[in-house]
Amino acid sequence: FGSFHANKLGSNPQKLIQQGFEENIDVYSVFTKTYEIFNSIPQIVERRTSEGWEIEENTTIHDLWANPNAEKGYTWNDINTQRMIYLLCTGSSYMVGDGLGSRWDEVDVLPSQSVTITTGQDFFMPNPKYQFQLGQQTRNFDKDDLQQIKLFNPAYASVQESQYGLSVIQVAARAVKTGNDKWDAQASLFQNRGAIGFVTGSNPPAGGRPMDAKEAEMVQEAFDMRQAGSKNFGRTLVTNKDMKFQQMAMSSTDLELVKNGEITLRAICNTMGYDSSLFNDPANKTYNNRLEAEKAMYTNVMMPLAEMFDAQDTRFIAWNHYPERNRRIRHDFSKIEALQKDKKAEAEKDKIRMDGINTVLNMPISSEGKRSLLVSDYEMTEEQALIIIPNEQAL
Repeated sequence: FGSFHANKLGSNPQKLIQQGFEENIDVYSVFTKTYEIFNSIPQIVERRTSEGWEIEENTTIHDLWANPNAEKGYTWNDINTQRMIYLLCTGSSYMVGDGLGSRWDEVDVLPSQSVTITTGQDFFMPNPKYQFQLGQQTRNFDKDDLQQIKLFNPAYASVQESQYGLSVIQVAARAVKTGNDKWDAQASLFQNRGAIGFVTGSNPPAGGRPMDAKEAEMVQEAFDMRQAGSKNFGRTLVTNKDMKFQQMAMSSTDLELVKNGEITLRAICNTMGYDSSLFNDPANKTYNNRLEAEKAMYTNVMMPLAEMFDAQDTRFIAWNHYPERNRRIRHDFSKIEALQKDKKAEAEKDKIRMDGINTVLNMPISSEGKRSLLVSDYEMTEEQALIIIPNEQAL
């Protein structure tokens, strides 16, 4: 990793993206699955009413989602993909809005490695400013002009440092570097393997001379002829000369270290909250079936990320379009198949419970006896049982 420490990655956003994401197959696989699944979860707009939140389907927010950036041809999935990758790789994502008036009609995502944050010295009122610089282009943004989503980083020594997020790649730095080193070692092994060893005379007598060039060439030709080809696989060769073989390639222990890639994949998955069985790790038997792993993916990964994005999108987009702040943006998990089976099981339990309560109500016993059964067998409080079966109820 060049100037990086032996077992650590630096905090330079450009290097985190290039060496931690673009050059690491495990990180790329985990992050790619994250934004693909995240983009498959529908976002909805809700309006606050006197009776709670109601879904709205035709708003100016939907117009923005349908065409978030006409100049670049982005879809809303493109916007979310960029924000997610920058968030995971660098710890922060930055989205800016643009419009003829005060309302954002289009949005764009800034590359995190091109954004520098400056602040004042007051911890309680940092007043952050964001400078974007890419090539010869420079633009400055205030807090209200820009949306920053970040992963909290507790390791800061100044007010300015506190404004930057913590990259997932930094957290898994040792696993990421180990994975890169493993692939480098494999590539080197195949590209530069060359001869796997050499044959030489064994224990020549004192004063003896090694084989001359002509004799060595004859031995080489004879050896190649007798050991090459699939017909000689596993065959034991016999020679009438005292020779020995010296290995030059990797030992079996070295090869085993090179092949062992599951450890780094699991470490990265653990950092994100995934079960590695979702990423073709056959040795991982943590879950009895894929459904449990998928359900955990939504509850451990997607829901926390959705809450983070929804809160920021509500502030930056919904409140911009509706300054009265009676709209919100939310991811809707109600139709996710992996989560619906739990709801179905709960519904079946509720039905069994209600059938049992109805059976108690129809029993030819006193009201006090029925209430006692409801409390003991159906985990009701005495107050709830009294509401269902008042004292006046006859046998």
